[in-house]
Formats: sequence, structure tokens, C-alpha cells
Amino acid sequence: MNDYAKKHIAFQTSGDIELWIGLLKAKYDDEKYYYDDTEARKFHAFVSKLELDKGKKGQKINLLKFQFDICTSIICVKKREDNLRRFTEAHINISRKNGKGFIISCIITYLYYCKNEFGSAILVTANTTKQASELFDTIKYMIDHNKTLKKYVHIKDSRKIIEKKNMNSKLQVISSDASNADSYAGIYCILDEIHESKNGNLYDKLRTGMGIWDEPLLITLTTASSGNDPNNLEMELYNYAKEIEAGRTQNESFFYAIFEADKNCKLDDEKQWFKANPALGTFRKYADLADLARKAKQLKTREAAFRRLYLNQHVSLDGETAINMNLWRDRLANVKLEELYHLPSWCGLDMSAVNDITALVQVFYDQEIDIYIIYPHLFTPKDTLIERTERDNIRYDIHVDNKHIKALDGSFINFEQLHSYIKELNGLCNIEEIGFDRWGAIGIISALEKEFTVVTMGQGGKTMAPAINDFENLLMEKRLIIANNPVLTWMAGNVIATDVNGMKYDKRKSKYKIDGIIAMLMGLSRAVANTNEVKIDLNQYITDESLESMGW
Repeated sequence: MNDYAKKHIAFQTSGDIELWIGLLKAKYDDEKYYYDDTEARKFHAFVSKLELDKGKKGQKINLLKFQFDICTSIICVKKREDNLRRFTEAHINISRKNGKGFIISCIITYLYYCKNEFGSAILVTANTTKQASELFDTIKYMIDHNKTLKKYVHIKDSRKIIEKKNMNSKLQVISSDASNADSYAGIYCILDEIHESKNGNLYDKLRTGMGIWDEPLLITLTTASSGNDPNNLEMELYNYAKEIEAGRTQNESFFYAIFEADKNCKLDDEKQWFKANPALGTFRKYADLADLARKAKQLKTREAAFRRLYLNQHVSLDGETAINMNLWRDRLANVKLEELYHLPSWCGLDMSAVNDITALVQVFYDQEIDIYIIYPHLFTPKDTLIERTERDNIRYDIHVDNKHIKALDGSFINFEQLHSYIKELNGLCNIEEIGFDRWGAIGIISALEKEFTVVTMGQGGKTMAPAINDFENLLMEKRLIIANNPVLTWMAGNVIATDVNGMKYDKRKSKYKIDGIIAMLMGLSRAVANTNEVKIDLNQYITDESLESMGW
């Protein structure tokens, strides 16, 4: 353990409340807001009387600095005009085993007893009832092992409810099923493990239900998601917090605490460990994390898991995606289609289901710089847009509004409109060939083959393995430019590969849609086949010996 680590641990465990309060007052006090140091001391005195639910039995809580900072920032920063809390929403994003559930338990237990409203409800939920119950059990333990707090409540453990009858209020675990959330009007709501949330519906409904209270609070807890899905709730709130941090968005009622290592940091950089793990060296054991880092450095297969779970970086784990998303994102660019019209192009067409997403991906080749440029055209039926948005938990409607997907008239893919679009596109730029998947494309291909050169491409390993190999090599060699379409990037993050008689990207194994990636592979395969010249260095083969043998 180096000197930096020792200083960090000493500062976190110093217990110097007055110093911590002074730092927070300097951070928050201005003309509009103030840090209520009296309430901060009250909060500290309150939680210091509670017992830890893990570790030595009967041990009282002794907050670390980062825990005190988060708790009192949320509770004690107030508006000067009315003395109400500034923050009504909080997002806490931190590596595993750093006690995020403990932090929230301290906040909620304090608010339940010291800042409660008559007839209010505190709602605890997560991706599964088991996850929410673990957070509930921590709160219950703190209450159940304090004689003063316990006498004011009735605990119904089997139903995961704590009732405070003198205030007609309760704290309860609720299902993650958003369809049942309309009736709730929680004053304090906690959503745990949001990186695993299927969608943002429950978040939206709980947020709306809080509107009747003067000082509501919605807290989201999480570790990093893969980062592949821009519509993942964790990713949405992470990006929102970063927009606020950069000054591009303003929301003075939104608190965030994100603990993450720097992108592409070294695995053995101890300063980065502490950035993502503020509890390191205390209850988060230093030797354990050091061992995990050592294994991740020695075993390449462990690196992604270490970065995601312990450095809190947005990295795909093994089995989540077959495409290296760091390399993919590195090649993204804001491409203007009209600037590519002069280049030759090859297309891949994947029809998918008639009532779903159809992908036409155009691959341009710029010979001067030896670069392939990928530009997707994605289509979906207009009339079933809302229905499929709810069914698939994917915001197709937003993507259509943002022009990342084109909506065609009707309840099914409109072949006539699609055909017209491709013809119009060919009038603007030269389409050399269209590669297509036999499945589901018979109708439109019959029309297209009258005007285009079309190439049938099977989807088995024999055909797709060379295409995947070309794609991966070009990606690693940085010879690709990929138009920055978030739907195509989302699809790239969904890809699962299987190897049966050759590698292929498997639609059946992939959890979500990958149609655009299949179309990209077909288009890229045709582009490479028509532009990849075999270059032979004759000097490599013509030697003095070879010339002499030929009588020269």
C-alpha cells in the first residue's frame, strides 16, 4: 500500500465532522442555497446511535467521509427562500461492495423519523423483489435494534412493510412491475440496481407520483451498465449527470455522485482504484481488490469484468457482446451522407420481420485514404410504433423523431416505399451491389434485381465467418468510419457470436435486435470483395538465386 492510499484511508476514517462540514459549506453556500450545518450534526448524531447490520454484532455506525458527504449533501443543502431541500432527485453510481445500500438506509431511516409527512409512503424497489428486500432488511435492522425507534413502528416482515401508525405512514417494498405503479404517491422512492432495469417506466411513474409533496426525494442506485444501450436507465442518468457537470444542461435539484476510474486507465493504478472505490482500505478490503486487479492484468479474460464491476467503467462483459465496443466507439463519426455521394458504395439488406426493423446499410469506399465508411438506413412500420415501443422496451418513437429510424406507412414494412427509397438513393450515389439475406426478402428482391446487381448471401458460418473476419480486421486497423447512429451502436452491443461450422453473429442467441449489424456485414463483405486488391511485392520473391535458376 503506497502513501497515497494511506492518506486517502486516513482522511476517510478521521471522523473530523467539523472539517467535513466546513468543506461542504464552502462547496454549497451561495446566494440561492446554504448547507444546514445544524441539521448535518443532527443527522450525524442520529445515525451514530444505529447499529451496523454487517460485521461485528452491536457495532455502532461510524460514517466515512464520502458517506457523510453524500448523505448530508442530499439532506442538508437547502434553498434560502423557503428552507426546503434543494435536491429532489439523487443518482449514486459506484462500484460493487462500497456500501451504497448502507448509505441509502441511513438517509431513509433518518427521513422516516425526522422528516416524515402525515399519510406518506416510502417506496423501495429494484430489478427483483429479492434485491429490494435486501435494502429493506438493512433499514429494518437499524430500526429493530434501536429501542427508541422500534417502539414507534410495527414491522410486517413477511410483507416487507414498516408502519408508523401515529403518522399514518409506511415504508414498503414494491414490485418492479411498472404496470402497478400508477397508484403510488411516494414521498421518498428508492430504485436500486437500475443498470438491470428493463426500461424507465417505473422510474417515470414514481417520479410523477411524487408531485404532491413539498420535499420529495427519488434516489437511484447503481453500478455501471455495459454502456451499449443509450436507453438503459443507468446510462440515461449517467449521461444526464455528465451533461450537468459539463455545463451543457442545468438542473439544480438533481444531485449525483459518480465514482469511476478514468477511461483506459492501467489496471494496477492504485489512485484509480480509490476513484471508483472510496471505501477501499476500510470495509472494502484493499488486499481483495489488489488480488482481483492482479488476476485481471494477468488473465485478459478477467479484464472486462474488473473494469466494469470494480472500476465502474462502462464495459461489456464476456457473453454480452461479440463486438469490441471500445474499438467501435473509437470509429464513430458524424457523417453527412451528401458528402459521400461521389464514392462507390455497396449495400447489405436485412428485411427481418415484416412488422419490425428492416436495415439497409451502405458501405462506401474512399480509395484515396483506403477507408470504408458505414452508413445505416433503418426502417420500421409507422402504425405499430407505439405498440412495439412498449412491447420491446425500446424507444423506437424517439429514434424516429430523431431521424435515426425512418417510419414507413402501414402496420408492416411497406415494400413499395422501401423500393422507392432505394431507387432515390441510387440516383444520388452509385450503388454497385446489394447483398441480401434470402429470408423474408423475396418480394422486394424480385423488384430490385431488375435495376440493381443483387447478391444472395447465406447467414451460416461459411458465408458470415469471412465477413466477420474482414470487419474485425478493419476495425482493429482503424480503416472504418461508422456513422454515429445510436440505434446501430445499440445493435452492435447486442451481438452474440456462435461458432458452429464457422463463426456467425447469431440473431437467435442475441437478446435484442442486430438486424443493422447483419446488413452491415453483408454490405462490407461485398465492398471488400470488390475493392481489396492483392498486392504482391515482387522483390520478396525475385532473388539472385531464382534468377540464376531461370538462366538469367
